[in-house]
Amino acid sequence: MLHDSFWARALARAIAADHPGKTRTGRALLGWARARAAALGFEDKAIVRAGLLGPLAPPPETRGEENLIQANRLADALDLAAEERALLLFATAMDRGPLTRSLVKLVEAEALDMEALAGTLTGFAPHAIRSAEVVRLDLVGRWTGKEGKIEFGLCWSFERLLDAKAGQHESLLDGLLGQRQRARHALADFPAQQSEANLALALLRGALAGGARGINILIHGPPGTGKTELARTLAAALGEPLHAVGEADSDGEEPSRFDRVAALRLALRTLEKRGRALLLFDEMEDLLGNAQAEPDGRIRNRAGSKLFVNRLLEDNVVPVIWTSNSIVDVDPAILRRFSLSVRMDFPGVAHSPAMLERVSAEEAVAVDPALQALAARAPEAASLFRVAARAAGLAGDPASASRFAGSVLGAMHGHDIEPRAPRAFDESLLVADTDLPALFAQLTRAGAPADFSLLLTGLPGTGKTEAVQALARQLGRPLHVKRASDLMSKWVGETEKRIAGAFAEARRQRAMLFFDEVDSLLADRHGASAGWEVSQVNELLTWMEEHPLPFAAATNHAARLDPASARRFVFKVEMRALDTARARRAFSHFFGREAPALLDRADGLTLGDFAVVARQLRFLGAQDDKTLVERLQREQAARPAMLQAIGFCSAPARGE
Repeated sequence: MLHDSFWARALARAIAADHPGKTRTGRALLGWARARAAALGFEDKAIVRAGLLGPLAPPPETRGEENLIQANRLADALDLAAEERALLLFATAMDRGPLTRSLVKLVEAEALDMEALAGTLTGFAPHAIRSAEVVRLDLVGRWTGKEGKIEFGLCWSFERLLDAKAGQHESLLDGLLGQRQRARHALADFPAQQSEANLALALLRGALAGGARGINILIHGPPGTGKTELARTLAAALGEPLHAVGEADSDGEEPSRFDRVAALRLALRTLEKRGRALLLFDEMEDLLGNAQAEPDGRIRNRAGSKLFVNRLLEDNVVPVIWTSNSIVDVDPAILRRFSLSVRMDFPGVAHSPAMLERVSAEEAVAVDPALQALAARAPEAASLFRVAARAAGLAGDPASASRFAGSVLGAMHGHDIEPRAPRAFDESLLVADTDLPALFAQLTRAGAPADFSLLLTGLPGTGKTEAVQALARQLGRPLHVKRASDLMSKWVGETEKRIAGAFAEARRQRAMLFFDEVDSLLADRHGASAGWEVSQVNELLTWMEEHPLPFAAATNHAARLDPASARRFVFKVEMRALDTARARRAFSHFFGREAPALLDRADGLTLGDFAVVARQLRFLGAQDDKTLVERLQREQAARPAMLQAIGFCSAPARGE
């Protein structure tokens, strides 16, 4: 059965049984056989007719039967019944065997019943071939031709397997299911998803053990956040193979929705018969098309049938892990059919160094500290670590990794992102009405609640922003800074949307949110002259109440804040001017030399005063101590007096 000549002679015999030699078809068949007597194994052309009708002798020795051997191996892997194996081999010979293929052309020319002939050769009743397992598995195709005749051939999925290069697939089943995925990470590399990952492992373990159907896990988040890597890691933790389905069409080109769905169906049907594995459907958007939710609730531009997708999610025989960059427009009827949803975000500042160390080791290049500086300014930089490290290695300049990553970040943001390291700052210079180190230690301790809010008030330059940055660093969270200009809009309702969006973005990226100049957004509603002024305050107060992550705000004008905001802030800290000891340390910190005695006469200096004079020196050059102190005093005098709410930070909160 593993020879082209075997199937050609078997087909010829089936034709000859119904078409005597004197008929037109019989004469055509004999002519075909005489022309190929040697290839068919007939020693004498005179006995061709007898050979066609008599017992079949062993086929002659031939070479190049690799396709039939591959088909037979696949039949073994799928544990096919005898007639299923025969149909798979016959279809392979029809498509890949020169002798059998040439005889099929005669069958087509004579308009013979190919389905009846196939049934004779394989043992199938003709009407049963359409429901054969190899047909359902999309290995053998059966269709109606232009003239209404049934035709057979190999499906693209099996053709792709036959045409695969040696060693391309670990096994024939891998060729049908899709490329086997390899994990490069451990679960510890996904600290933000640890809880969901443990839940996913328990679910998958139970589903595989019990053979549960309709188990689907959705992993979604921005590109580059490691969705596919998490899927691979989950499978590796279970010790189960993970196959990515439908990543190319039959020609190795970009697949269509049809190609991807067909590949998924083939993989599911294959595993229903034989095998235990997990499937990965990357980029779920391909299944849904360019679907968009309209304000009226309707979904437009959906590709394919919603019912088909629903049933696909309900009936899959093995667990499927789906990934998506955005689920905002996915129909809720589809989302509710997922067993578990895992949100992915860019790694926090605390985890980027370890990630960079690992990537550098795997790519065999030195760690580029500037890459970490990029990650501190743009969280997306973490997704570029591996690509940038590899590019730097190929360029022979490991230190250039940040330049490669920066070029891509610039394209993503629309402007250059410089890999500047965070500005060096001595946190002990901060002065407040509370013990900041002790407070920050409590807020950042292991197991501490994350839903605190913090208001910092005080003179300009007292270090409110620096204090928030220090706290974010200790928390190991990225800091999302929003100023009034980022959030306020002249359009009615737009400011409220931007406020909601800022809180939503912080939740997605597990970031600490910081509103600077918050008095512009939380102005006392008693003085409001327009409805939108009240609604934006209400919006911000509502989000502050519900936000589950750290939130901080700063203002130079505490007296302008709406009284109801006081109780929304869990902690309220007043930042103050430098005392004498800290002023002397600030002089050394900013100017690099010991403070002169005359500095002690300058009262009320702030960190902002020192920072401004330090920037002046970039243009003026070195200055003597007396000049520096005079400049500090001029900055202090130029600072306007600020109104403060009497007792705002300590008085009991008033109700709304």
